[in-house]
Amino acid sequence: MKSSLLILTLTLVLSSCTSSKPAGPAGRDVENPLYSLTLMRAGSLLLQQGRFDAALDKFKKADKVAPGNGTVLNMMGLCHLRLERYDQALLSFDKALAQIPAFTDARNNRGATYMAMGQYRMAEVDFIAVLSDSTYPHRFSVFYNLGMTYLQRGLTSAAKENFHNALDPDQPVFEAYLRLAEIEQQEGYPDEAVSLLEEATHSFPNRIEAPLALGRLLTNLGRKSEAEPYLREVIADEPRSEFAAEARRMIGEN
Repeated sequence: MKSSLLILTLTLVLSSCTSSKPAGPAGRDVENPLYSLTLMRAGSLLLQQGRFDAALDKFKKADKVAPGNGTVLNMMGLCHLRLERYDQALLSFDKALAQIPAFTDARNNRGATYMAMGQYRMAEVDFIAVLSDSTYPHRFSVFYNLGMTYLQRGLTSAAKENFHNALDPDQPVFEAYLRLAEIEQQEGYPDEAVSLLEEATHSFPNRIEAPLALGRLLTNLGRKSEAEPYLREVIADEPRSEFAAEARRMIGEN
């Protein structure tokens, strides 16, 4: 379920940048103590654009200009993670944590890497450590990630507890609704699953996965008249998508 994994991208903390001189050849820009920050900003923008190789190149240059910056190392790890170079990602996050042991973003991202590698117990250790930081702003996403480590190991009760913790009233994690609905269906509680998907549909009106899942569930329950409005919503929102094609098949239009 790699696609369900939530990986948190670090917001650059400008005060963490170092002004150490580079080890490489000197130049007007390289000698500038703010050059590393310029490279970090450029890399961060490329990372947000999904240009991971280009972003990694910027962060590697920043690391040469100012070696040992935990923020740069974390960003390098994120690039490797997105490129599915998991061993290199772990190495970068380990280095970041060696520089800053309390670097919660790096620890969470390392946990996400362990998850992607199928090392769920190692991921669990990191996510629990992240949750010990009561000030961490992304705690609800971490609850979801922790729930996934339990779900992958068949520990359904622990998974449910953490998915519920991920449903903060102000910042609920969308995927937690889907996972909980799946569990309720598997455990024989379809009405609870319907309620969860209805809540997801209302809370996230731009995520068509929820009305599609709700339409699918209602169809499977024989409640086709209730399912059709949700399926038509999917078709109207993204008529050329695979989601819409599935919705049409359930309605019986092709």
